[in-house]
Amino acid sequence: MFDLEKYRIIDLSSEIRPGILKVNGEYLHGNQNRRFELRQFVYAPDKMLMHWVETETHIGTHVELPAHLTQQGKSSAEMPLESFFGEAIVLNFTHLKPENSMGLPILPSHLGKVRKKDIVLMWSPYIGDEQPHISPAAAKYLAQKPIKMVGVQNIKVEAPSSSFATHENLLKNEISLIEGLVNLDKVKKERVFYIGLPLNVVGLDSSWIRAMALEPKD
Repeated sequence: MFDLEKYRIIDLSSEIRPGILKVNGEYLHGNQNRRFELRQFVYAPDKMLMHWVETETHIGTHVELPAHLTQQGKSSAEMPLESFFGEAIVLNFTHLKPENSMGLPILPSHLGKVRKKDIVLMWSPYIGDEQPHISPAAAKYLAQKPIKMVGVQNIKVEAPSSSFATHENLLKNEISLIEGLVNLDKVKKERVFYIGLPLNVVGLDSSWIRAMALEPKD
């Protein structure tokens, strides 16, 4: 039997505060740059509160799927469920210090500890232009392993002039991409068990997720 007491649970999902129009006409402002709006209403049969939701799929912590790349790519409902959880390696790129206020590329040589079928979670403490970026060569290396997924926190997915080469190398090989992760800096161990399930919606190119890491306590 799985003993949850042996693990520390780390929430890797950012909090989303949508704009909310309440039934009494009060409006609560949200914290998102992209549109995320809730309109509260009373469901007539039982007089319970419900919400209409108006937003886009790339909000907060989300997983991008092959359908984000091409019309023929697998959507949220079509990807195998087991591709969204499993053993993960957490890679800290603090050592990849920016030069001239610009982030450096993550190369295949930085990924030597990655194993086949890993979920690769990358983070750095840098922000803006100083964030490291996944080089096309690194994305190709990961696709050839192959791995399950890539997730990032303060890591740019694309090189400054890569023309979405990383997205293409990963998504065309059905390796999903998790963006907007938080709290990877709170993970103490290099290897954890990751869970981040998308909505089971046909045709969805990307889905909000509640991502978490289960870190062994011993």
